[in-house]
Amino acid sequence: MCKQNNFSQKINPQQTNPQLKVYIANLSKYNNGELFGAWLNLPATHNEIKAFLKTKVGLNRQCEEYGVHDYESDFSLGEYENIYTLNMLAVALEQMNENEKDLAAAYCSYNGLKDALSVINMCLQVSELSYVQIDDNTWGSKEEKLGYKLLDEINTDIKTALEQCKLGNNLTAYDYFNFEAFGRDASINDGVRPE
Repeated sequence: MCKQNNFSQKINPQQTNPQLKVYIANLSKYNNGELFGAWLNLPATHNEIKAFLKTKVGLNRQCEEYGVHDYESDFSLGEYENIYTLNMLAVALEQMNENEKDLAAAYCSYNGLKDALSVINMCLQVSELSYVQIDDNTWGSKEEKLGYKLLDEINTDIKTALEQCKLGNNLTAYDYFNFEAFGRDASINDGVRPE
């Protein structure tokens, strides 16, 4: 007897909060001037997608092509994405918390990742991202803001060492530290991106 995998146990295409919503159109009918398609909530099972394509999109042997004409997602996706690849993306997103989704979306946007496989790959590696959120409404360049954030929130032991290095007139090495260069170097060498 086959054991059912984790993917199919968690899937409900009629869920009220799907990971992705995609509008799938029949391209043969579209090319003939008729808009024929429907919205699909993902993730869904293989059989649910197959039935959806047949009944809601009208795919058959004469009309085999479909296109993603619209979607609701935090990620940019292409018109010619494979529906099963998009479903894998929805399953990957379902396994992530909101902070991880936001981080993956920001990284994909910053780096121009727009195809589903690249987005899936990023989602699977989200725990390895170096990311610092900075406030655009404060003074300084993005690199300088990044330098401050990195010292204040991540490299606190470096900050402490700089503050303990007294230079006179109540000033420390921290007061003279080049935050912009530090942020720029972290961005170039470590792949840390200000967002």
